[in-house]
Amino acid sequence: MATRAQELYSFTGSLMLGLGGSFDESEAGFGNPSFQLGFSHVLENRTHVGFRLGYLGFGSNDYVGELKGADLTYLNVSGEYRAAKGSFSGSLMESGVYIGLGGYQLSGDTDDGRSENGTSIGLVLGLTGDIEISPSFAVRIELSGHILSSDVARYFGLAQVGVTYRF
Repeated sequence: MATRAQELYSFTGSLMLGLGGSFDESEAGFGNPSFQLGFSHVLENRTHVGFRLGYLGFGSNDYVGELKGADLTYLNVSGEYRAAKGSFSGSLMESGVYIGLGGYQLSGDTDDGRSENGTSIGLVLGLTGDIEISPSFAVRIELSGHILSSDVARYFGLAQVGVTYRF
């Protein structure tokens, strides 16, 4: 009888930096800076619940919808499935997929100089890959798509890389 591999950690914390943009706005592009703090808890083998707090900042002259110099801040909670190391990506990387719900705030200035803030709910779908450096540390690569219930802009994408600590 084969035994299942157990994860040697219960929690994961991550710090990510990257680039992103809005699929709704071609002028703003996808070279906008982003960062994300993540925390996850192992529920069962290869099954995690994760929380991600992030920020995507657009340039001061870039428009997102009618907002100039917009900023997107978000907090997501998601279910994540982690594939066994080597299942999809060879023995180098442990990969995963997650889907979740989030709260989003999009803020910026209108053409007449007024500041506007709008909050909305949304969905997130992401792919992750961890390249293990040691039993506790890994380099994480993450791609995510966000769909918001906003009237200003609805579709956002992020590509991020960072470090993960498992404990």
